[in-house]
Amino acid sequence: MIRIWTAAAIVLCAVLAWLVASQTRQTHEYSDPIRIMALGDSITQGHTHSYRQPLWLALRAAGMQVDFVGGLDRTHAADGPAQDYDSDHEGHWGWRGDQVLERIDGWAQQAAPDVVLIHLGTNDLRTGKSPRQTTRDVLRIIDRLRAHNPRVHVLVASIIPVADGRATELFKQYNQELSALARRADLAGSRVFLVDQFTGFDPTLDTYDGVHPNERGSDKMAAKWFAGMQALLPDELPR
Repeated sequence: MIRIWTAAAIVLCAVLAWLVASQTRQTHEYSDPIRIMALGDSITQGHTHSYRQPLWLALRAAGMQVDFVGGLDRTHAADGPAQDYDSDHEGHWGWRGDQVLERIDGWAQQAAPDVVLIHLGTNDLRTGKSPRQTTRDVLRIIDRLRAHNPRVHVLVASIIPVADGRATELFKQYNQELSALARRADLAGSRVFLVDQFTGFDPTLDTYDGVHPNERGSDKMAAKWFAGMQALLPDELPR
């Protein structure tokens, strides 16, 4: 009987130790601030408003320690970096996915992101590239990010609509391909999530020119990114 209870006690202690260690790993996955790279084109960079500002404020308000990283630090119309949030990013006005792909190795090596937010494809589709070509470029970007950090996590946005009815079906097709890409590329140690930025975004109300988000549109995008971060890091950002 003593041997049985001793064995049971040993098993119980081992289980408790495993649970404590597991919880410790989950809660303290990031001992330093989480390095987040916002990667994309003018919609990421912003003209006077960018989703990066309300997103950073929301993450900090939720108690998350974050460091936005990248080689740029201002919106397109700004004379200098913002003073009310960490404005580092890699959003490049007018760039296509293939242009980002050409530079991503240097950016990833320099910034060493833990999480990357990708909103790319608007310029590609509007200048004649096919949804399939553009999706392949996004996949190659993810592959290059993983080459520098095998545990990088990526949130890929289904791109916001523009006030051009002819582009709507093309954008929908591209977003469907991005959804399939996210499912194929998602790995246990390097997650890839799709963030639906298309649904609920109204280019007549949420942009200032039919393409680029105004303050209302930036707030909408930030809320979607924040929800994606909650799904990606539930222990860091409880619901």
